[in-house]
Amino acid sequence: MSRRILILAVIAGIWWMTRPGPAEPTPAPQPPGELDLAGAFAGETAADDAAIVAALAGELADCIEWDQMTAEPVLTTGVALDQLRTRSREFRCDGRILGEQHPELARRVGDYLDRKLGNAGGPVTPDQLSRWVAAYREIERAATRAIR
Repeated sequence: MSRRILILAVIAGIWWMTRPGPAEPTPAPQPPGELDLAGAFAGETAADDAAIVAALAGELADCIEWDQMTAEPVLTTGVALDQLRTRSREFRCDGRILGEQHPELARRVGDYLDRKLGNAGGPVTPDQLSRWVAAYREIERAATRAIR
């Protein structure tokens, strides 16, 4: 009898050690920020295009921050900032315009930038530059959320 109990105890111990633990809880979805790009990307390349937008927006914010730390910043007007965005997109996307492929993306981002930054092309103040950086960081976050 004690042999049977020992065998059952060993089997129970092995079962206890090999059973799966509690499943990892599913992370709560991130709430949308100021800009929600969920559903703005469509088609076969949606996730890739969202990743491109996120990376590009993050890089633009980095460039603006870096430029302001130099002795002679070149991004001092709204026109210069818009040219940076346009040229960066052309280089990164090989001339492809994601806004044409994803018109809802273009509408939402355009509305957001107009609301946050306006559309004046003249000189920009340090406060305005920090708003440009914050806006691009929000676009980066929104595009990253859209991938998930």
